[in-house]
Amino acid sequence: MGALIRYNLAAVVQGQRYVAPLLFFGIVLFVFTVNDRGLLANIYVVSASTLLVSMCWLTVTILNHEDPVRRSIQSVTAGGSGRVLIAEVALALLAGVGLTVVGLVFPILSGSHQWDGSSLAAGVLALATCLFTGIAIGVLCSRLVVPRTGYSLLLALVVVIAVPLTPGLPPVNPALRLLSSNQPAGELLYPLSGYLGLSIVVAAGCIAVTRAISVRRE
Repeated sequence: MGALIRYNLAAVVQGQRYVAPLLFFGIVLFVFTVNDRGLLANIYVVSASTLLVSMCWLTVTILNHEDPVRRSIQSVTAGGSGRVLIAEVALALLAGVGLTVVGLVFPILSGSHQWDGSSLAAGVLALATCLFTGIAIGVLCSRLVVPRTGYSLLLALVVVIAVPLTPGLPPVNPALRLLSSNQPAGELLYPLSGYLGLSIVVAAGCIAVTRAISVRRE
């Protein structure tokens, strides 16, 4: 599995299509958090929302980086398309962990905030929720499910915008609303933990559905 992850990492880096989602994340985070003041939990709404879009975009990029013929060859070499999919999701998750750390730490360094351990914990939970949700949307909107790359990216864009903006739609919208509610951060940890758990279940379900659809098309 490690070899598969390294192979896909090399292929994605060589293609350089990862640059756009990473630039988007960095630019939005910089513009909206530099010199910001107030509760740290509030500014994590920006970090989490930006991470959601970036992870969806990056996941689609990783899963679409090879054409169907080369992907078929890689699947045969790796011992199955399922292993290739898991390696690609693992690569997206590793990239997401790095972005999560940046989204957690950068607002502290770039602004002036009142914060404590509970605020950091709330940020971690919200960012992780958006991380898994972004991967879930990206996997389901990849070329494995939507064969045409243009339609794949367009669908991902529509879904990733609708998910956080649809009132009451878990897990992202209520998690972001909690962060912006100005409640004590300690009171947010329990419900945010529930939304994180739900996002993991959603991601696992989307991966399973994508795997089933791709197998039927082989």
